[in-house]
Amino acid sequence: MIDGGLLQKKSTKYEDFYSYSQIIKLEHSVTDLLKQLKTVIELSPNIKQYEQALTQLPEMTSDMVPSFDRYKLKLAAELATLHKLGQLKLFDNIINYSSKFVSGSATPVLAELHQIKLDPLSLNSGPAFDFNSTDKTKIANEDEDDDEEDGYEVIDNTATSSTEQQKEWPPKLPKIKNPAIRARVFIHKSMINDKLYLSERDMIKSHNERLEFLGDSILNTTMTTIIYNKFPDFDEGQLSQLRMRLINNELLKEWSFLYEFPSQLKTHNVKPDDNKDGKQKLYADVFEAYIGGLVEDNGKKNLPKIRKWLAKLAEPVISKGLHCDITLEDTTEIDVNAKKTLYSLIGYAALNLHYHAVKKPTSSDPNATVECRITGGKVLGVGVGKNIKIAGMRAAENVLKNKEIIEKYVSLRASLPKSKSVIKVSPDIIKKRRHKEDHSYPNGKLKLSEDGTFEFK
Repeated sequence: MIDGGLLQKKSTKYEDFYSYSQIIKLEHSVTDLLKQLKTVIELSPNIKQYEQALTQLPEMTSDMVPSFDRYKLKLAAELATLHKLGQLKLFDNIINYSSKFVSGSATPVLAELHQIKLDPLSLNSGPAFDFNSTDKTKIANEDEDDDEEDGYEVIDNTATSSTEQQKEWPPKLPKIKNPAIRARVFIHKSMINDKLYLSERDMIKSHNERLEFLGDSILNTTMTTIIYNKFPDFDEGQLSQLRMRLINNELLKEWSFLYEFPSQLKTHNVKPDDNKDGKQKLYADVFEAYIGGLVEDNGKKNLPKIRKWLAKLAEPVISKGLHCDITLEDTTEIDVNAKKTLYSLIGYAALNLHYHAVKKPTSSDPNATVECRITGGKVLGVGVGKNIKIAGMRAAENVLKNKEIIEKYVSLRASLPKSKSVIKVSPDIIKKRRHKEDHSYPNGKLKLSEDGTFEFK
């Protein structure tokens, strides 16, 4: 039972006891200590074997004898003997210390510290810590936090003035109470790579990559839930476009700077300014790591806070998207048979009527652009839609609306001999098509029927 206080509350700061260089040296030394203690146990003979060896010095080689004239081999033999007889509990406790260690707790692991008085080590003022009570170290780092309900709704711009919104935004950053987890959020892997004295397990737990992995998943799920519930009339494509805007690295980097995360990030030999994408990812990663840190700190309590915080943080982006180009597209006005109709009018083998996507939806422009082309790459029409499929239909519709083009190619098709509408398929193409689509072409011929569809003849 500890009498007195190993630690006491005082106005002193941690710098009075630890510096960064000192911590590095201590960790390195403890790692070496454990390694060497295990080596002593595994290699050293017991004291009886040492005594027997002393009687045989004349028989030893000249390079071995001097070691028996020094104290180290005898000390090793005595330590190994005490360990083997179960009389060196401190030794065992040191070797097995890591398995009993509890992060964030100041309660001693070594049993010997519970049996002696530590008054001489106490600080000069303040009441002592009671190690047998609830962990004061953790409690000291926690302040009261009001429970918040997960009921945030995206602000309606029509009902709230811009001045009021500015006062509410950006939302207050939820706090990570555990100082060890918070510190890990801002430690890049490059800071740990050269700490060779750390075990692989210790390395993994010393930087923010695992937290980033967790935060990335939570961010995706949270944003998906927010927009899914907020916009019940959005289809999958529109929801994907909006989510893409909310989780892209450029936006996460902006949010990271908003809360001054980059200034807290610790890296070693990393120059994010050399590459724009690398810079964005580095700062976006620390934002995701912070979310992961909140979950690891207290997932049950912090998950509702994360959702409320992110919902409010994302509100300007969501509002901007709604007033720009993420709008409901009325597919009832699209002729889903436009491609088939167009082919039935002007299509034939040599014309090679096809559709080429020149632009896919992106976070900055969520519309696709498709061109209706013929042999030689000539463009007959262009279509724009929320996805490639709809854009292709629109392209066909636009060609059908162009009477001049339709009349030209209808006449051209009518003037061609019937043999021109037959596609000669080479054996290589047949083989590839069979492998890809499991379709076969009997006799290697595919013919265009009068209604614009293909038939095997």
